[in-house]
Amino acid sequence: MVFQKIKSFLFNFFHFNKQERNGILVLCILIFVLGAFRLLIPLVNSTEQTVQFITIQPSAIDTLAEKANKSTSELINTTLQQTQKSNQLFVFNPNTISQSDAVKLGFTQKLSTTLVKFREKGGKFYKPEDLKKLYGLSNALYENLEPYILIPNQQKEYKTDSVHTKPIFEKKKYTKTLVELNSADSLSIVYLKGIGPGFTKRIMKYRTMLGGFHSVNQLKEVYGMTDSTYAVLSSQITIDASSISKIPINAIDFNSLRKHPYFNFQSAQAIINYRFKHGKLSEANIKELGVFSDEKLRLILPYLSY
Repeated sequence: MVFQKIKSFLFNFFHFNKQERNGILVLCILIFVLGAFRLLIPLVNSTEQTVQFITIQPSAIDTLAEKANKSTSELINTTLQQTQKSNQLFVFNPNTISQSDAVKLGFTQKLSTTLVKFREKGGKFYKPEDLKKLYGLSNALYENLEPYILIPNQQKEYKTDSVHTKPIFEKKKYTKTLVELNSADSLSIVYLKGIGPGFTKRIMKYRTMLGGFHSVNQLKEVYGMTDSTYAVLSSQITIDASSISKIPINAIDFNSLRKHPYFNFQSAQAIINYRFKHGKLSEANIKELGVFSDEKLRLILPYLSY
C-alpha cells in the first residue's frame, strides 16, 4: 500500500507531457549553444590581439626628458612675455594720465577710476611719493612704477646703473590743500597728509553724529586722535559753521536728543522736564538749567535752535 503511494507520487512528479518535453529539449539545446560560444570567445580574441613589447634605451629616456624640460621652459617664457606685454611701463604724469593708459601700467579698473575721480575733485600729485596715498595702490605696484613717474616743474637729474635709468627728484616743499570739513567727501579727506582710511571713517561718522563741526578743536574728540595727528590735520582744513545741522530744542523728543554726543540721559531729561513744566526754552534757560559746564555750553549752544 505504501509502495503504491510512493510510486504514484514519483510518477506524477516526474511525468511530462509532450509539450513540456519539447520545451525541455529546446532549453537544453540553447544551454549547449551558449556554453560552446562562451568557450570559443577567448580563442577568437587571442587570434586578433597581439602584444608588442617596446624596448626603450636609456638615451631615449634622456632625450624625452630634455624635450619635456624644453617645452616647460618655452611655456614659462611665453607666459612671462605675455605678462610683460600686457603691463607696458612708460614715463607718465599721474596728474594727466588717462584712465586707459593707467590700466596699461598695471592699475586695476577700480584703481584707475579712483585716480581720475581724485583729480576731478581738485586733487593733485606734487611729488612721486604722493601716489602712495591713492587708496588701493599696493606697495609692489608703486615700487614698480616709481622710476617712471615724471611730474613737470621739478628739477631732476638721472643716475644710471646696470639695470635701468632711475630719475631722482629734488625734494619739493609740500603744498597744503585746505579742505572744508563739513562738505568734504571721504575721497577728499583720505588724501590729507597724515590721514588714512581708518581716520577718515571715524571723522565722517563723528561729523554725522554731531550734525557737522563748528570748530576745528572738535577734531580732538574723534576716537584715536593724537596731538601730533591733530597738529598735522588742523592746518589742512577749514570749517564752515553755517552748514551744521541745528537741533530744534523745543521740538525734539527725548530719545533723539540723547543720541547726540553732547547730551546724556540726565541732561536730555532735564530739558524735556523743563519744557513740560515751563514751555519753550531760550538760550538763557539752557544756561540756567545747571546741568552743563561752561566748556560744554560752548560746544552745545551753536547746535541749538529755538
